[in-house]
Amino acid sequence: MVDELGPVDDRLLAEELGATLTQAQDALPAAAPGAVATIRRRYRRQRRWRAGLASVTVAALVVLASLTGAELTRGRSVPPVPPAGERGTAVLRVWAVKPPDADSALQQLVDRYNRGAEVDVELTTFGNEEYKEQLRTAVGSADGPDVFASWGGANLTRLSRDGLLADLTPLRDEPGVGDRFVPAVLAGGAVDGRQYGMPMSGTHPVVLFYHRDVFARAGVEPPRNYADLLSLVQTFKAKKITPIALGGAQGWTELMWVMYLAERIGGPTISADIVAGRPGAWSQPAVLRALRDAQELVERGAFGTDFASVGYDDGDASGRLASGQAAMQLMGTWEYPAQVARNSEFVAGGKLGFVPFPAVEGGAGDPADLVGIPTNFFSVAAGSRHREAALDFVRAATADAHLDALVAEGAVPPVIDAAQRLRGTEHAAFTTAVHELVVRAPSQDLAWDQAVEPEVAAALTTNLRRLFRGQLSPEQFATVMTEAS
Repeated sequence: MVDELGPVDDRLLAEELGATLTQAQDALPAAAPGAVATIRRRYRRQRRWRAGLASVTVAALVVLASLTGAELTRGRSVPPVPPAGERGTAVLRVWAVKPPDADSALQQLVDRYNRGAEVDVELTTFGNEEYKEQLRTAVGSADGPDVFASWGGANLTRLSRDGLLADLTPLRDEPGVGDRFVPAVLAGGAVDGRQYGMPMSGTHPVVLFYHRDVFARAGVEPPRNYADLLSLVQTFKAKKITPIALGGAQGWTELMWVMYLAERIGGPTISADIVAGRPGAWSQPAVLRALRDAQELVERGAFGTDFASVGYDDGDASGRLASGQAAMQLMGTWEYPAQVARNSEFVAGGKLGFVPFPAVEGGAGDPADLVGIPTNFFSVAAGSRHREAALDFVRAATADAHLDALVAEGAVPPVIDAAQRLRGTEHAAFTTAVHELVVRAPSQDLAWDQAVEPEVAAALTTNLRRLFRGQLSPEQFATVMTEAS
């Protein structure tokens, strides 16, 4: 490496930077948990041409992370970082999908655990699509998590059968742990009769949210059937309002439309055939009709003109609903806590309504059937160096404090006494209605992108984006998905 004055000794430069970092650490508090680890992971993904430049870059990023984590207030002294021995050197790495609220039930769980445990939890969160990609390769690796959240399904099955997950059956069988959950939901974390995932979130069926004020101004009611929905599309288009917000930058948001249409048209056996990989599953008449109906919605302008560039994880699609730019949004019931966190006045003002996905006239599906995510699960990596601490953390996710925190943020924990827990709480009007939907549902299918093998799921979300953009016909979609399966 050379500067204007001549050659630079990379070793001496690194030593000088190291000394500077030490002085900076003495003056600043530690970065937020996981900040430096995240930077290191991102750095490892980058390819640098020169080793010297790489060293300087890493050092600079570490300084930046420290500065980001610092609370610099005028007139206030900044406490020094306690020595590593006082903070504890053992770290339990926990991974999950990023919640919308910084003070989420998940973060509260971590904070409670860290106040009393000898091992510090380092929580790392990801966007939905990024997280799926990480889980395909990270579990069981040296840089992977000790504890991680998943949706169950084929990925959990594969990891367990590959010997990468700790058996949580003894934890499940402890009094007051597994027996508090709805058996059908708990079974979603079991493989071959053994438990590999314990519930850690609410239950999340997909429903059709709508903006009450936008509907009232238009003089219309929520749809009772699919014909009503198509009529509403025309009504709101005429009023220059996007009928349905869609985060089409992620294919999983489009999957909800195809899944519900296929289920309402053909019944719950459609999902069973696709998940089982049965011959001809993707080319069944109900699936082809659902794909055509989804494309027809695009052609009618139901999702606006820019849906392909609209994100969900960043709050864009939800913000359009909250602001009244869009009238409806099909989304899992995790949307409610997300709106509470991001658009609290919208929820507090009673403007957020929801109804089940409408019936399709002449369809074989039961209008009470649901699709979505029965719950998320915490699993423990078999190779974790802190297995007992990991088990304690997962146990804490099944305790009353965490269940109550889920209720407080507007979620419905999948426990047998959910009705009593929800009664009289701040969000009871919403959560009780969701609970009743779940209790009455004859079936609740896991979203296909979680239920099928990871490679098939990746092809599914990619090809859904192509379908919604008009780059694939329904028949072509069925062909490529048959080949992927």
